[in-house]
Amino acid sequence: MTIPLTVPRTTRAAVLTAHGEPLALQTLPLPEAIEPGAALVRISCATLCGTDIEIWSGAMTFPGMLPLVLGHEMVGEVVAVGEGTRDALGRPIAVGDRIGWSEATCGECFGCTVLREPVHCLRRGYGFLQRSDVPPYATAGLADHAYVVPGAAKLLLPPEVKDTWASMAGCAAKTVLRAFSRAGGVRPGSRVVVQGSGALGIFATAVAHL
Repeated sequence: MTIPLTVPRTTRAAVLTAHGEPLALQTLPLPEAIEPGAALVRISCATLCGTDIEIWSGAMTFPGMLPLVLGHEMVGEVVAVGEGTRDALGRPIAVGDRIGWSEATCGECFGCTVLREPVHCLRRGYGFLQRSDVPPYATAGLADHAYVVPGAAKLLLPPEVKDTWASMAGCAAKTVLRAFSRAGGVRPGSRVVVQGSGALGIFATAVAHL
């Protein structure tokens, strides 16, 4: 069962049409219906990751990836929701909720099942492989609205967490948490050295203090 949209049918988005060129402000369609497990979100904050810069410049590219809406760190308010949509902790998501979300992975390909590395998922979206000229069109952060697909990891956000921090946490914080879990030997009470003071360094310092 799908639920017809009663909200905007189009959205403005900053689209990368050629590496190294200025982003083009375009109007993109939104899906005509919201799938179970999906949501439509009005973007309230989007932050840029170093990966976005690499994709824009062409340092990171994939065959057939353009045109593309950049941005995989974002937060927004739910304006429409599909049946049974829940966050990663199993909590129901409703219209008006503020959520952050991460890219969808398929859970079935070699990267997901054997390598167990989300970055190697062959069907990864949100600023990586989701073209803006095929459905669901607008799924990334540099847009007025984004369609959050069922497979995306969604999280309801508490009001005390600022949009800017929550947005960056969608990539930088989880990157740091994964690094700590895989570093080996890092335990409560351990001393660690954090090199650099960018977004990853700031989050690494914060996590080290927990």
